[in-house]
Amino acid sequence: MNASVPPRHRSRWFAVAVLAVLLALGTGAWLYVHGALSAPVPEAAGPFGYADYAQALNHVRPSGDLDFEGLQRDRAALERFVASLAAVSPHRQPELFPSPQEGLAYWINAYNALVLMQLVERHPDGVEASWFGRFYWGHAWPVGGERLTPWALEQRVLLGEYADPRVNFALFRGTRGGPRLDGAPYQPEFLDAQLNDASRRYMGDARHVKLEDHTVHLARLFEERKQDFLAALPEGRGGNVLQFVWAFLPDTCEERPGCDTRGDLDRACGPQLDKCRVDFIPEDTSLPDAETAARR
Repeated sequence: MNASVPPRHRSRWFAVAVLAVLLALGTGAWLYVHGALSAPVPEAAGPFGYADYAQALNHVRPSGDLDFEGLQRDRAALERFVASLAAVSPHRQPELFPSPQEGLAYWINAYNALVLMQLVERHPDGVEASWFGRFYWGHAWPVGGERLTPWALEQRVLLGEYADPRVNFALFRGTRGGPRLDGAPYQPEFLDAQLNDASRRYMGDARHVKLEDHTVHLARLFEERKQDFLAALPEGRGGNVLQFVWAFLPDTCEERPGCDTRGDLDRACGPQLDKCRVDFIPEDTSLPDAETAARR
């Protein structure tokens, strides 16, 4: 029967079949990366909370570097928290997270815990060992009936459902040059203060904001999320990203010697902050390993 089909028709049907397979694979990959696939929901082991996650965070040094040896000892606590995310989420049980603060605290903690879990599993490899940012989209986790990659959790949930640019400074990217992992979970009752603290820590770090004559060197994050920061300004998107930076810079550098202050930025850039050139610098993607830092 196949012999009676002209060769050109067989080639055409073969091409159509290959195209259909590629389309199916591409669609599946898109759904996977964007967190649009469902996941089984296990029965919750008990009331949802952050105690196990807090135990794992005890191994975060004040510098933001991680004690991976200690994390390995407490890996079971981190695994229990990650497992608890599969059964509960604000999307699946909104009644358990009645306020925006409760929902946002859950998602920030979930994102940071998944990144931390992935670092523990991959140690001593980190983000640098993953090509094309695969660290953030190559693995999906069950979260409240959804299968979410860290990329999907960040883009679709945290930055898509919550219009708070300070969230950018609370999300641990698994790198030494990114936002620092805090030593305690984000809590809904303290969330506003914690987000302010995360923003001040980021701005007060010379790796993220550094003034040099009339040039302000800013972390690439300010370029990637520029529209978020501008939208939060009273002037709207017509403002200057340095105005957002100014709001969270320290008044003094007593706690962070060598940092730049609001006064420094005013003197260099003028009252409208429009006399300075902005230069965006790449992020240090090395692993925030406390042992490695001690050897430097």
